[in-house]
Parts: sequence; C-alpha cells; structure tokens
Amino acid sequence: MTPFDLVLVPFPFTDLSAAKFRPCLVLSSIHPVGLAAHYVVSMVTSQVAVARFPHDVIIREWREAGLPKPSLIRLAKMVTVEESVIRRRFGALRAEDANEVRRQFQRLFSSLLATKRAFPARNRSEHSERRPVEAGEAGEDRNIAAG
Repeated sequence: MTPFDLVLVPFPFTDLSAAKFRPCLVLSSIHPVGLAAHYVVSMVTSQVAVARFPHDVIIREWREAGLPKPSLIRLAKMVTVEESVIRRRFGALRAEDANEVRRQFQRLFSSLLATKRAFPARNRSEHSERRPVEAGEAGEDRNIAAG
C-alpha cells in the first residue's frame, strides 16, 4: 500500500472505547526493521453534512476512488496501524483530490513544519548520546509530504 490508497481498517473512536471498520486514507507507509509494515491513516466518513473539522477534504471524485457514496477525509483524525489489521485495499484518490489532501495536510501541520528553532536540552548528557533517525534509515518509508 502507498499514500493515497483507500483501505478498510478498524478505526478507534476518539475516546478509545471501541473501534469501527471504516474506510481510511493511507498517508504514510512505515517499514521498521524486523517488524511488519505500519501505515498512518486518516478516517474517511460519508457524514459530509454534519459537524466539520478544519482541514477536512471533500472527495470530489469519490466514485472513481472506489467509495460507495460522497465522502470526506478527516485529516485531524489519524492513527498508525499494523499491516495485519488492514482488511483490504479498495481504491485510491485521483490526482486532484490527492493534491487537496497535500494542501490541507500542510495547513494542518503548518506550525510544526514551519518551526526551525532548536529546543534547548534540559540535561546535555541526557541528549548527547541520542541522535535522530534519518528518513529511510530504518527502511523505505513513503508519505504524502514527500510529494
């Protein structure tokens, strides 16, 4: 599976009381060394007329994407799942909808993506041995921000 694929996943309720199988959009694939693939997904809902979240994306070409009715992507609701819990892949977004997801994703995380300042370490020795993992170092990861 790759970014912009549509999959059926048990998606947790925000209070974590239960999960419901629902369509989701793959945002990123993560391939950790020694583990099964993981996917960051956002929920897809056909409840387009009810409460809207900022950065929701209405899927304009929903039929072509493989959805049974008009739907939207709720980018603010995402979860990471193991490959084994994905029931099936059933479609993919078309280019115009994928481009809108990219735009809204960047807006949703604009404050994080724009931040360039370094945060001071509280205890230098505590942080001196750690180093960030470079992109792709643990495996080949793919995400929507990479374009």
